[in-house]
Amino acid sequence: MIVIIRSFLALLAATIFLCMAGGLMNSLLSINLRLAGTSDQVIGLVLSCNYLGIVLGIFFSQRVVHRVGHIRSFAAFAASITAISLLHGLYVSAWLWAFLRICNGLCVTGVYMVLESWLNEKVEPVFRGRLLSVYMTLVYLGTGSGQLMLNAGDVQGPTLFMIAAILSAVCLVPICMTRAVNPEPLKVPTYNLIKLFRLAPVGMAGSFLAGLINSAFYSMGPVFGLDIGLQISQVSLFMGVTVWAGLMFQFPVGFLSDRIDRLMILSGLGFAIALVSLALAQLGGGGMGVLMPLTVGFGVAFTVYPVSVARAQDNLEKEEIVPASAALILFFGVGACFGPLLASWAIAAFGPWGLYYFTACCGGVLGVSAWLVRYKLPSNVENQVAFVPLHRTSPVASHLDPRGEPESGGGAGEVED
Repeated sequence: MIVIIRSFLALLAATIFLCMAGGLMNSLLSINLRLAGTSDQVIGLVLSCNYLGIVLGIFFSQRVVHRVGHIRSFAAFAASITAISLLHGLYVSAWLWAFLRICNGLCVTGVYMVLESWLNEKVEPVFRGRLLSVYMTLVYLGTGSGQLMLNAGDVQGPTLFMIAAILSAVCLVPICMTRAVNPEPLKVPTYNLIKLFRLAPVGMAGSFLAGLINSAFYSMGPVFGLDIGLQISQVSLFMGVTVWAGLMFQFPVGFLSDRIDRLMILSGLGFAIALVSLALAQLGGGGMGVLMPLTVGFGVAFTVYPVSVARAQDNLEKEEIVPASAALILFFGVGACFGPLLASWAIAAFGPWGLYYFTACCGGVLGVSAWLVRYKLPSNVENQVAFVPLHRTSPVASHLDPRGEPESGGGAGEVED
């Protein structure tokens, strides 16, 4: 496995630099908008534009890759992200930043498409699951590390925007210097959303709710931290620890979801998110000694998406897994577009703790829905596919999922979700 990882060092290095830049920029923009006196609703609107760009990129970015190839398109996307990061630092304007966020999302999807199509083609099926785990671990580590870089300079000065731009530019170096041969043209799955929703409604709904919760936290979490009186260093620690907790929870939740009916797991996750969110809303003002353990518990929210994907795949035939996984990413992205908007309204109505009242509502909906559906469907744990830790990236990642390979284990159950 070490030999396999060494052959992908360029791609994996580019991934962690890209995620560090993205994690830094997302929090940096939230903090700057709040310090500039921008209203909660406008902050939510601006940051939701990034997820809108990501969804649009699903449909447009592959055309660029088909036209000019992987290395050139990666260079174009990464260079654009670099320029966009610098443009943010030139002038603080909510409406300019909203436009730049859409452009950034488009480019981010393109970069992930190139990385994941490269990884998919060059790895043998027997190593695909392990490589995907390494890749997703780096995504979480990079995103969490980006939060801590808020301490590297004045958040209202140009330094941090320049650091984000440098990280985006540096991810170009290992890709442009690689001697690896370009993979074949992108194979972005096609799917019938109505058909797939009928096949796996719980998985689709879980992915949508995961998008709502995760995007709300990433976008409005820094605003929440400032509003309750945290210093910038404390906000960065609060954000980084929560993201890393999300990585930590992947393994125990995955272990349980392979042995227990996944509808029960999804219901438990929903109720856990609701309880932790309410605890944060009621007790989080007790200082960092109370806030940090509770936000570690909130990291369980990052497991809803991979469990939802696994639940959907439990009830699909092998040939349906890849397009369904791509559709789940789209459902997540659509949910993510609305998460910051809805959370910002909750914050405007209930104060900073409104963020967690919103996530509590989302968790409650998930918990109750999965619990009610569980009573209508028989449990079939023996036919469940294996859990794989996932992070929403691009539809090309669905090809990396070993559960869609003929060589992978796990049968497909009857379509009854």
